[in-house]
Amino acid sequence: MHREFASNSSCHIVIIGAGVAGLACARYLTHSLKNKSYKITILEARDRVGGRTLSIPELNLDLGASWIFSPHTAALSLVRELNIGTIDQYEDGISLMKSGSDVRRMHLGEIHNGAIRLKGGSGSLCATLLNELTTKNQTTVAVQLNSPVISITYETNQKINIELRDKKSIVGDYVVLALPPKLFISTIKITPQLPKSLIEELNDCDTWMASTCKAILQYERAWWKDQKLSGFAVSRQSNAQEWHDASSDTCNALFVFCLPGTTKQQVIDATVKIFGNEATIPTAVHMVDWSNERFTSGSTDHSFGGHAHASNICRQSQWNGRLWFGNSEVSNAHGGFIEGAVRRGAQVANQLTELIVGK
Repeated sequence: MHREFASNSSCHIVIIGAGVAGLACARYLTHSLKNKSYKITILEARDRVGGRTLSIPELNLDLGASWIFSPHTAALSLVRELNIGTIDQYEDGISLMKSGSDVRRMHLGEIHNGAIRLKGGSGSLCATLLNELTTKNQTTVAVQLNSPVISITYETNQKINIELRDKKSIVGDYVVLALPPKLFISTIKITPQLPKSLIEELNDCDTWMASTCKAILQYERAWWKDQKLSGFAVSRQSNAQEWHDASSDTCNALFVFCLPGTTKQQVIDATVKIFGNEATIPTAVHMVDWSNERFTSGSTDHSFGGHAHASNICRQSQWNGRLWFGNSEVSNAHGGFIEGAVRRGAQVANQLTELIVGK
């Protein structure tokens, strides 16, 4: 999807990354800049929007980020504004813990902290944001897929030149980097160079999902519920390490967090060892190894896949307010979560608006 803008717009904002953070930032900007002449171009390296959200909409399943928790007020507010339906995370029943050859049965109560999933999967959030941006703001917002950025250069005339992999370039007034810090540090040449201390801080921001493989096992029926099991289980003795119920009114499923390189058969075998023989024959297995996703985990990314805790230096703009870091990992709270992405998108949009409107 590509559209050229008229050249008389006074302010051009380029957002790199069309995940939750980038799309949310664009949405908040369209709301706050209504009385200002502007255009927004969102550049996405993949052939889809969504970033680390990746869903099977008709089954309400997520192969990427999934949960929104009860303290995640910014994300919950946005979901309500966009009128997206929700699914309560199922956790009734007994949980399983594998230790050695033993499987312990435990009543753990509310272990998901009031988590919800989205109808259509978490990808429905990005799909709805995209639809709103491109239908209500046709003259001001454009999204370009298959557009990896290779360099960003701040010119002497205060314009920023963004060069794409296909050697095409875009000139902007402001740039928002809405992709994992480790990824843009390793894949985009930024001129003039960022301060060494800042680069070190950004490289310390672990990329959530970068070292995670996620699998979904579908079944004809939710046999674990028949056994009064919650679907939650933990094992540290196999590549498949943590199970959760992923069922809805459209399918019965378990999803599994796995180590990188895990195979489908290893997931099935580990599930049988902890749940029993009813897990032997799933009707379908879906998997994504995010450590192999080049637009999530770069070759130099050795993240543990945890949630980042960035310092304030990572939230400061560069180049006199022209360059911003707008990814979930640098949020001031809930880094790596959907909540962190929504928060950071809103924060950058608000600060950019103050800068632009104040001119």
